[in-house]
Amino acid sequence: MIFDVPWQELIFTLGGFAFFVALLPSIFSEHKPAFTTSLMTASFLTLFVVAFATLDLWWSAVAQSLGAAAWWVLTIQSWRIKRSLLL
Repeated sequence: MIFDVPWQELIFTLGGFAFFVALLPSIFSEHKPAFTTSLMTASFLTLFVVAFATLDLWWSAVAQSLGAAAWWVLTIQSWRIKRSLLL
């Protein structure tokens, strides 16, 4: 059950899901964060997923993986925009 986890994991999990939902407008908007911001955020969130998983904080790992995936999408979108401006 989800209620058998420490309260800290519930906070990390809820925060991860909230950040994912908050990123959806950016993914569907024509305006994107800077490429380097997206790349760094996606990279570190991916590391957080690994850290949460090694601590057996599985709900947190799932929630952060959604956020990381959203930032990777933004990274690719930003890179495509940046590349099209250079061509």
